[in-house]
Amino acid sequence: MSERMPQTGRHNNIMRDVAGFEAVWGKPPPYDELGVLWQALEAEADGSFFQSWAWVGCCYEQMFTDPILLMLRQSGRIVALGLFNRRIGRLGRQTYYLHQSGDAAWDSVFIEHNGPLCARGVTGVLHAWFLAAGSIKPRGLFASRRCMFAGIDDAAMDAARAAGRVRIHAQRVAPAVNLAALREHDMTILDRVSANTRYQIRRSIRIYAQSGALTLHRASNQQEALAFIDELARLHQRTWQARGKAGAFAPAPFMQFHRQLIARAEPSRQVDVLKVAAGDRVIGYLLNFVYRGHVYAYQSGFDYTVAHPHEKPGLTCHTIAIDHYLAEGPKIYDFLGGEDRYKASFGDFEAKLHWIEGA
Repeated sequence: MSERMPQTGRHNNIMRDVAGFEAVWGKPPPYDELGVLWQALEAEADGSFFQSWAWVGCCYEQMFTDPILLMLRQSGRIVALGLFNRRIGRLGRQTYYLHQSGDAAWDSVFIEHNGPLCARGVTGVLHAWFLAAGSIKPRGLFASRRCMFAGIDDAAMDAARAAGRVRIHAQRVAPAVNLAALREHDMTILDRVSANTRYQIRRSIRIYAQSGALTLHRASNQQEALAFIDELARLHQRTWQARGKAGAFAPAPFMQFHRQLIARAEPSRQVDVLKVAAGDRVIGYLLNFVYRGHVYAYQSGFDYTVAHPHEKPGLTCHTIAIDHYLAEGPKIYDFLGGEDRYKASFGDFEAKLHWIEGA
């Protein structure tokens, strides 16, 4: 990417030598212009869906009240970008949230596989970006500041630690299925799971099949995807509220964000909303993100109300979805963070994700 960074306003700050890079931070350029820059770097990076413009652009557009862009340049070339939202608390303390808002309702939109977007093959860029983040000076003579990094991977965690002191708030494992390996060995997911899990899935499928053939239908357009997400949310909320929990869709911004995300990303097949049914009977819905051969199983809603004791709607829906993606070509089916038993039952490898605070 050869574009030079446009002027981002009178609040620009430049750090000339950060481990061999030039760091620039300040107010970002207008939305459309930032989108062009971000997508140009995205084409040269190995980021996740949560670092793509589809996701970050939604965050910027909907939830950021005081955005701050931190970029690195090398010989005039932009090699790293990260977008913070700055929030000012008591006594002027400033908190910089990477690709999050810092508002609890908006941050119910959970982010994982987070981190700065970095050009591939540029030695030291990730470490330098975290060094620069730790050097951002807060606005105000006596103000203090901290940076919050949610859902970063091991490489980003190592870079943050090397750059300065960190405080760990949480850590989670994200189990995943290696679809490429299954495909290479002509296996299905049932060949991979334990004998007990395989028995439960087959029994569940057999019982569901009494209601009709099991099918998977991907929403074919934006209108259908929005209808599916409404049904997913209804089933999700009914299940979790029956358990005495609020449910992911309880905060209004959660649905608002995802409806906008569907509008942006569904036409390019980066968002899949799937319906799994047995005949006319709906078993459940899955909201998945599909990005560069990586499927992120982000949210779900299953119908437990009329389920037979041996019907397992979650196991059944994910089994059928994994078979679907095996046929389509993605390399990874990622269950994202969480300790749910079914995730470990399916997964054959895992990533560790970290929620940290940097000084």
